[in-house]
Amino acid sequence: MKKSFVLLLVCIILVSCVFAACNNKKNNDDENTSSSEGLNDADTEFGIEEVEVTDENGKAVTDANGNKVTTQVAVQYSKDKKGKTIGKVLDANGNPVKDNKGKDVTVKVKDDEKTPTKNHNMTTEDAELTVTQAPDPTGTTNEKVPMTQEKNTTKFDDTKDEDIVPKTSDKGKQVNFSPEDQSIIKSMLEVPYLYLSSYENSDGVPLDIAAHTAVWMIEHEGGVQNVYPSSPVVLNLFKYYGQTVVDFKTKCNEFASDAGAPITWNKADDTFEISGFTSKKQTVSIEKIEDMGNNNYYKVTASVSGCNKKKVVAIIQKNRLDATLGFSIKALKWS
Repeated sequence: MKKSFVLLLVCIILVSCVFAACNNKKNNDDENTSSSEGLNDADTEFGIEEVEVTDENGKAVTDANGNKVTTQVAVQYSKDKKGKTIGKVLDANGNPVKDNKGKDVTVKVKDDEKTPTKNHNMTTEDAELTVTQAPDPTGTTNEKVPMTQEKNTTKFDDTKDEDIVPKTSDKGKQVNFSPEDQSIIKSMLEVPYLYLSSYENSDGVPLDIAAHTAVWMIEHEGGVQNVYPSSPVVLNLFKYYGQTVVDFKTKCNEFASDAGAPITWNKADDTFEISGFTSKKQTVSIEKIEDMGNNNYYKVTASVSGCNKKKVVAIIQKNRLDATLGFSIKALKWS
């Protein structure tokens, strides 16, 4: 009798352990699933950071006047082990740049020192650092503003404490851009169906036009396939608009479908698929360009044909990260 009781007790303990293990596994699976879905739903944040350029020995590069050479780089923001925000330096394809030890090259972000982290030296061998100078905005209506000029540094205009993007209703001093620059701006404003939405920079980029822009950027980058990793697509949108298009991945399918943009996001493998490129719709003719007086912002006024709009006003900024694109579109007003 005593022996039977002991055996029964052992069986009860074993069964309890099995149930506990099953429950733990289920809880772990649930946690892993929700965590995974949360990561997939999260939008990647990109930005621009200024860094000092160093040579292969980690020594700061200086210009003829002894000033440290700096450059602007695109970064993907993430957290380090201590919870501080850092920026992973990205190459032209939207992939993290690696150092000679295979580790991500990172930089401290805006509120910290604008130098590479101690364990990752940002050298001229780690990444191609193309440095260009924005146009000189001091001209008159008769002056030609050069497209680009090679220069050692690309610092922003620090005359103001904050970088405030002008409104489309603001006024500036009229200037002339080179034919090359005007051609770039014209092509950017002729992204098919860009006229679907207007926005000020503080509003954020509308997702319907972002979907069409993503397709145009793939074509602009020479894309010929149907499926693309998400990082380059999202980074290209960042280059075009000069800011992260919030929630683009997770809401792309809904807004792209409503806007008739031939692009979808596949959550399972985090890729974008396009079914084709869109034919040109609107044509713009630039009438006036105004210097807005701070941080290389310009206001472009153009007439529009080929759609239900007659005029567009755009706030643009010289793009230091993509020489072929030339500018980023900061705000649009279609009428």
